Amino acid sequence: MKTSRYLVSAAALASLLIYPQAVRPQERYANVVEGIIAAWKTAEVVCLGENHGRQYDSDLRTALIRDPAFPLTVRVIVVESANPIHQDLLDRFILDGAAMSREELAPIWRDASGAEVWESPIYEQFLRAVRQVNLGLPREQRVRVLGGDSKVDWSRITRAEELVPLINRGGNIRNIIRQQVLEPHLKGLAIYGAGHCSKIGGGFPGDLAGQYAEGRMWSIWSVTGEAPRSTFSVGANPAYIVVTGEKWASTPAGELLEIVRPGVPLGDVLDAIVYHGAVPDSVVRADLTGLKAKYGGELERRSRLTAEAFKLWQQRRP
Repeated sequence: MKTSRYLVSAAALASLLIYPQAVRPQERYANVVEGIIAAWKTAEVVCLGENHGRQYDSDLRTALIRDPAFPLTVRVIVVESANPIHQDLLDRFILDGAAMSREELAPIWRDASGAEVWESPIYEQFLRAVRQVNLGLPREQRVRVLGGDSKVDWSRITRAEELVPLINRGGNIRNIIRQQVLEPHLKGLAIYGAGHCSKIGGGFPGDLAGQYAEGRMWSIWSVTGEAPRSTFSVGANPAYIVVTGEKWASTPAGELLEIVRPGVPLGDVLDAIVYHGAVPDSVVRADLTGLKAKYGGELERRSRLTAEAFKLWQQRRP
């Protein structure tokens, strides 16, 4: 019996070493979560950039919102994966705690830009995790989730011309952050593709920087691979690295971030980095069978109208 128990525990230990995701995200990202929550001591909006579909980004944000300090600190979460046209649906689910099936929730992300991306189960799982946290809190202490995509009512769009005023996603995102978080002076978490968190190049922290005092927005990007380990001298476990005001600020961003042009200092792009640890990247793909069966023709219509509207918008720009 002793030998058997030893073999079982050894096997369990081996699984933790080989598959770090077997460790609860809450434990794996404890130090990272502590660092992120500390950012709200000075900032009002923390933009947590993601690579769409990445499992470890999903694990991190779930660990973050489940930390007891999170709902005591943050009042709103803005998510790229939700169309604000369905804010009432989000509020009923997240704030009121109404029980809903996946099909009942699906319009939230299926009517957002890039529905094929948001069909990945990790985005629904995040909404359900926030709801679960809220259910343990009094109604007045619950964290609200806001749709952070362009507010497009596709049931009313029949011509590209009608879509032109709504086609500038970057401008729409800026307005949401400005009106829903910065102007009311709320503490907010914004979850977007990493480029939208950039302090330059079209990210909302960069676009809004001149309108607000320095420090009100904090930009975080996440990385995997070997390059961060040598650059920041970190080990195999997840790490939170503050860049702003540190020696890392002058590091060429292109060494770590493929989408940033060569020669740009890291500190010009972001304020902090999350290193996911020595793990292979992992993406949770969406099963598009149901989406295409139900929305296939509609998604093609939206894609065509969007392309036409974008051309019209470019032609009308001064």
